[in-house]
Amino acid sequence: MGSFATRGEHRPLAVRQVSPTRSHANKRYLVLGGAGGAGKAAAALLAAEGASVVIGDVREQALNEAIADLNKDGGKTSAVVVDLGNAGSIAAAIEQAEQRLGGIDGLVNCAAIVRHVDPLETPWTDWERVFAINVFGAFEASRLVGKAMIAKGIKGAIVNVASEAGKKGHTQSLAYSASKAAMINFTRVLSEVLAPNDINVNCVCPGGMATDMLREVAVAYGDLVKQAPDDVFEQLISSQLRRHIDPVEVARTISFLLSDDAMIIRGQSINTDGGDTPY
Repeated sequence: MGSFATRGEHRPLAVRQVSPTRSHANKRYLVLGGAGGAGKAAAALLAAEGASVVIGDVREQALNEAIADLNKDGGKTSAVVVDLGNAGSIAAAIEQAEQRLGGIDGLVNCAAIVRHVDPLETPWTDWERVFAINVFGAFEASRLVGKAMIAKGIKGAIVNVASEAGKKGHTQSLAYSASKAAMINFTRVLSEVLAPNDINVNCVCPGGMATDMLREVAVAYGDLVKQAPDDVFEQLISSQLRRHIDPVEVARTISFLLSDDAMIIRGQSINTDGGDTPY
């Protein structure tokens, strides 16, 4: 069915400038997938809000560049190389982060990969790799951080970064969409499991965020529809904001969900896609 509108187009809404508070003073966070996108934005915001932060990523060069940028004004964010597709690597990274921070008050699971292919041609290996990182790795990190927090009696929070694709699904990235749906589900269950230990668990579901991953999407879709990737990228915007979502806007929601202010928001998948997902 088509659509009919009686209201015309409006100008893109500006990204609102918000002054960081000290809401995370003396907190200690591990941000996985912290070398770019929402992960890096979250690390920067949490540090500005008073937290000590360790970022983890498999891309060592990008990790070094992110640290240089995050610490250019005298910050003390540090980094660990971690492969979310390897359980041993995850355990080692969490152990390093704990040693550096003296404990972990919260985790942000932002690392993910996507594969673009005709759904009927999705190879078995794509399913294995996408789920290994987006689901198994993210859950393993959540499990280990949760146990570490329990062992030290730390009350905190875990925020998983899912996607609107986990709710709506996209035909050309079926494995990715399914992996994010799985993340939404394990977030719900883990929230109940960790509730007795006063550890809150939620996830955010971004969409149309101006990141390298969205540019990968634009390239893949451009090939399919025979359009220039830049032209496709410009179309992947929020219908209400009329622009791409800035990673810092998603970071603000992540920051809130890590805070004590979000205690009654539990096991939820919060849409951070500019209003495009209706549930």
